Amino acid sequence: MKARSFLLRFVVITVFTSAIISSGLATVVTFDELSENGTGSFLANGYQGLAWSNFVVQNAIVYTANNGLKGYYYGMVSASNNAFNAFGNPAEIDSLSTNFNFQSAYLTGAWNSNLNIQVQGFRGGGLIYNQTVVASATNATLFTFNYLNIDSLTFNSFGGQSAGFPGGSGNNFVMDNFTFDLVPEPSSLLLATGGTLLLWPILKRKRA
Repeated sequence: MKARSFLLRFVVITVFTSAIISSGLATVVTFDELSENGTGSFLANGYQGLAWSNFVVQNAIVYTANNGLKGYYYGMVSASNNAFNAFGNPAEIDSLSTNFNFQSAYLTGAWNSNLNIQVQGFRGGGLIYNQTVVASATNATLFTFNYLNIDSLTFNSFGGQSAGFPGGSGNNFVMDNFTFDLVPEPSSLLLATGGTLLLWPILKRKRA
C-alpha cells in the first residue's frame, strides 16, 4: 500500500514538475532583434535553437515604405520584423537536439485573403498533428496549436482570393510571435523530480 502511494505520488510530482519546467521556458520569437532591411534574408539554422527551412525574415516597416501596404505589414505584431515563406513554397522548422512544443503563432496572408495554411507536426518521421487554418490578409490572427513533443513542423499555404494588393501575388504567409518551448531532456526532468521528492518530507512536515 505504501509502495503504491509512493508510486502515485512520484507520477503526480513528475507530471507537475514537467509542466512547470515547460511553461517556464516558453519562448516568443518576434524576429525583431535581427538586423534586417526591406529585402529580407533567410533565417539561419540555429536561430532560437531551431533549424529553419525556407523562412525569410524582413523589416516590415521598411518593406512597406518601399512597396506600399501589403499583408507583410498587416502581419506585423511586434515591430518591426516578421517572417514569411519564400516564393510561397512550403516552409519547415526542425529541432536541432531536443524536441519542442509548438504553442501558437500569428499568421497572415501576404497577398491572399482567406489563405489556407496547413500546419503539420511530426515526431520521428510520423505525422502526429495536422491542422489547417484560414488567415486574413489585413490583420494578424493568433492561432493556437499546442503541438507537443514534436521534432519537425511544416507549413504549406494555398488557396484564398487576391486581396487586391498591387505589385505581386502568391501563396506567401506572414508569421510573427512564434511561441514554443523546448522539451526538457530526461536527465533534467529526473533531476528536477528528484529534488522535488527530496523536498517532499519537509513540505509535508510544514503542512502538518
